[in-house]
Amino acid sequence: MRISPRIVVAALVLLAPLALAPGLVPNAAAQGGEVLTNESIVQMVTGKVPKDLIVTKIRTTKSTFDVSAAGLISLNTSKIPSDIIKMMMNAAAGSKDAKETLTNDAVIRMVSGQLSRDIIVTKIQMSRPDFDLTTNGIINLNQNKVSQDVVKAMMAATSSPPPPAPPAGKKPEAR
Repeated sequence: MRISPRIVVAALVLLAPLALAPGLVPNAAAQGGEVLTNESIVQMVTGKVPKDLIVTKIRTTKSTFDVSAAGLISLNTSKIPSDIIKMMMNAAAGSKDAKETLTNDAVIRMVSGQLSRDIIVTKIQMSRPDFDLTTNGIINLNQNKVSQDVVKAMMAATSSPPPPAPPAGKKPEAR
């Protein structure tokens, strides 16, 4: 059975509008071309996109979030909700640059930037610590209004894990 060229052309003319209909043709974002940034999230929050859609977008789209101390302060200044910031931090945790080295000065900047304790503690837990927790260092943190909870998180991040417990039924060896 041979199909007439007229029928093929007629079918193409009739079906072309369907092929071009919105949502039927994959765009760059659907093909994985979009990469979320801090600015993308700020635009969605400013554009009043519902939080659950932003959450889904973060979970399903590649991202290169700046979750440095300065990036977090900027997000907070842009009034991004804490739970969205934490999701961004978790999404960025898999990147090679995720484990930034955190210092007392960075913690003080985050406190001065009015980040929530929860965000600061999460950042401490996700970073490589390089804190000055000497007596003078702690006094400086206290004078800069760093909360006790945050200082304790800094201490926990720098403490070395305890030696492993001996197997059950065995006594530890004397040294």
